[in-house]
Amino acid sequence: MLLQLLHLGQAALAVYGAKQSYMAITDLRRYNKASEKLAKFSSEAARQRKMTYATQASGVAALLHSFLISLLLACRGPRYGIIQRYLAPSVAFLGISLAREHILEFWAGRMPGLTEALPKMGDYAEAEQRTHELLVVLDMLLFSWVAVLFLVFVVGY
Repeated sequence: MLLQLLHLGQAALAVYGAKQSYMAITDLRRYNKASEKLAKFSSEAARQRKMTYATQASGVAALLHSFLISLLLACRGPRYGIIQRYLAPSVAFLGISLAREHILEFWAGRMPGLTEALPKMGDYAEAEQRTHELLVVLDMLLFSWVAVLFLVFVVGY
């Protein structure tokens, strides 16, 4: 029962993270035309534009993966074999870790709120803030999967 509640909490957390990611992507898309024009003249701008969307996509993929695994384990956890029950939290942890590192690699040094002083950059600053929130959610999911793995070893399903 405890593990099922934890899995449902993970699913809810993944939904919250998906909402943050969706809002960040929406804010970033407002600069799509401007970034396309800039990318025509600068290879660095093109690279950053590509990486911005790639990091958001990796966050969404990690959240979706965590959401699906947590729901499957919440609904059918005891019915799965022992290998699946031990392997699923480990795979979820690995996927979230990789996505988190990918996001941090690009967004490191970009503190939320620094672009607010620039004219017409409020939505971009909002996207940075949402990305920071996404990283917090990914951290919380990482810790929750460690807790699940610990409980699976100690208590079992």
